Amino acid sequence: MSISKKITKASMFIDYVPAELRENKTWEIVYYCKNPFTDKLQIKRNRVRPLKSIVERRKLAKRMVATINNKLQKGWTPWITEKNAKSFHKVTDILKQYLSKTQKEVNKNQKSEDTLRTYRSYVKIINEYLQMIDKPSLFAIKFDIELVTDFIDYVYHDRDNSARTRNNYLGFLKNITTYMVDRRYIKQDPCLHLKNIPVEPKKRVYIKENYRNTIFEYFNENNKNFYTLCMSCYYCLIRRTELTKLRVGDVMLINNVIYIESSVAKNNKSQPVTIPDILVPHLAKHLSKANNSQYLFSADNFAPGDTQLKPKKISDTWAKMRREANLPPSIQWYSLKDSGITDLLLNGVELLRVRDQARHHSISQTEDYIPKELLRADKKIKNLGLKFNN
Repeated sequence: MSISKKITKASMFIDYVPAELRENKTWEIVYYCKNPFTDKLQIKRNRVRPLKSIVERRKLAKRMVATINNKLQKGWTPWITEKNAKSFHKVTDILKQYLSKTQKEVNKNQKSEDTLRTYRSYVKIINEYLQMIDKPSLFAIKFDIELVTDFIDYVYHDRDNSARTRNNYLGFLKNITTYMVDRRYIKQDPCLHLKNIPVEPKKRVYIKENYRNTIFEYFNENNKNFYTLCMSCYYCLIRRTELTKLRVGDVMLINNVIYIESSVAKNNKSQPVTIPDILVPHLAKHLSKANNSQYLFSADNFAPGDTQLKPKKISDTWAKMRREANLPPSIQWYSLKDSGITDLLLNGVELLRVRDQARHHSISQTEDYIPKELLRADKKIKNLGLKFNN
């Protein structure tokens, strides 16, 4: 019988030809098993020690054959040794470990819920890709240059994602492969050759006044707590995840200040932001029955409460409003903060003051928001009177 006819699929990953005794000059148990390093069937031989009785020697060989075939049937491979065993952990299991590690970091406030949610999304797509290429339980040792390159191409070309999204996936992949190298699942990082590709500048959408009125009227009628949250974003330029972490005690109405603690802030710096007078009465009403230890906007329908709000709930509520108010899909939640920054600049607030209110890391980051209508020619260059010729 040919090898091809004798091959049996023991599992989805280990192909083998069952062991058999060969009584030649040297008695051997011979079997073929796919080498996961090469993906090819390779022969293995186990010698049967000599015994005075041929009958006893055959009994011994028969037991050896049964033991080997039983192990092969259960997915065992002779190529795995104590030294390389970690290389044969499944990638899906390693991804679960990484998510578990990230969850612990979230619990310790070392990473945000948003980060964990994003990582879960990346892991879901990686697992779907492994299913698609018929490798749902890929070993770590096969998480190689070819595979990671094909996956990144799949994300960018087949899924038709943007360059920014492609780069974000690559960043996550590099986190995973570094984790795998550090823990000896793999010897070399397969992502080292992969680089980010150029990204188009972020498109900022300014919410026009008529749309803004529609948004505020909608929430004023349907959810006053979310209305206050929207205004806190627009006027105080507080980010979505930061809003979910703020406590009532962080709001100091008497000083017109919300204090953003370093544990709350995206930039890990403690800084105050100014509460404009127009927002004060809304916050005062919102906080009228709250205590300082409660979350400013909680999971209790965005009212002050004891259960922390999930950032995604803000985006979901915004998306529902946009559908029901029939607003363009380009108007995203973060457009509210972008519009607040732009309006401060349009109303003549100094660039440095806007930078501090937005808590940007540099003035150049704030300058990205300057509307075209505020751009002015340099007077010295304009009036210099240079001539190309006489």
